[in-house]
Amino acid sequence: MKQIIFLRHAETRMNKEGRFCGVIDTDITEEGRKQAEKMRVTFKEYHFDRIYCSPLKRTKQTLEAIFPNQEFIEEDGFTEISLGDWEGKKKETVNQSLRKDFQKGKYTPPYGERHEDVEKRVRKTIERIFATYPDNSLILVCTSNGIMRTIKRMYKIKTENIMSENLEYFTLEISE
Repeated sequence: MKQIIFLRHAETRMNKEGRFCGVIDTDITEEGRKQAEKMRVTFKEYHFDRIYCSPLKRTKQTLEAIFPNQEFIEEDGFTEISLGDWEGKKKETVNQSLRKDFQKGKYTPPYGERHEDVEKRVRKTIERIFATYPDNSLILVCTSNGIMRTIKRMYKIKTENIMSENLEYFTLEISE
């Protein structure tokens, strides 16, 4: 069985301020870095065959805090969904009904990336990664909330909340 563990990046300033981030390339906060360093204990027993991240700084900085001096592979397919006009806005300022529909994959903000397009690129990336490694491989991917939400929907992963907190993770298993 092949497994991919998906990890959400550590806290960013925009997360802390309650703003939509999308593809804005922002750093993690000092508190986020400290929290990520504590994840070393969580992942100490794991032996990852490969570690991937999106090209966004927040995912790379999270992994650098957890796994100092280790190499990561940047994967465009795991880049956060573009939120168009919502990027940088405080979450409380947008229509909350539309926000809920967005979280369910039923609404795209103006000039944002369509959910169907995100699902295609994420599915294609996951399938390529699973095809690359032999059985019993363990992969780690550090990405963002929108991508994790997309994966939960696509693969019907049961969690208490469709949203992922900073540094929350879940496992996707594929048996052939």
